[in-house]
Amino acid sequence: MGALVEEVRIWNTPIVGAYLLWSFTDGYMTNHRSGDAPIGLLHFIAMAILTDIKMIESIRDGKGGLQSFARGFENKKKYDRLLSIHERVQSKKEYTLSSIDVAISQGLLSWDSQTGKIYAHDLTKPTRGNAVRPSIKKYGAKAHILGKWFSQNDISTISLYLKVNL
Repeated sequence: MGALVEEVRIWNTPIVGAYLLWSFTDGYMTNHRSGDAPIGLLHFIAMAILTDIKMIESIRDGKGGLQSFARGFENKKKYDRLLSIHERVQSKKEYTLSSIDVAISQGLLSWDSQTGKIYAHDLTKPTRGNAVRPSIKKYGAKAHILGKWFSQNDISTISLYLKVNL
């Protein structure tokens, strides 16, 4: 029950999701070989991972990438956790959409309706308001790493590694 309580405490607001999706998108664009942006569908898969405490804690920059991340769950006999991503994409759909909406309205992201790609805006300008809490910043760094991993694969490979049916 402790992990569930922690998950609810952290993911109680789409504002946190907006920040994580911005970080994911920035990580994707920064590391993509041509600087391209991810399609919107990838944000739903990313959110399914980023809102699962056990999965997000397994994201480390030293890991070999997305395939290694997925293989880690298979090797530890936690295959059910990997298989749950598809279900979590469905259950987190409204939260993801709300997070995208908040991110767009706050100028973090923009969605190109012609291509279906979501672009991260540069946030080097000073902002007003509360700073991001250190615990959320830590998850933002993990979202950035996940974006990097996604940028190194095409959508078919991502769905294959993460066992998501598109």
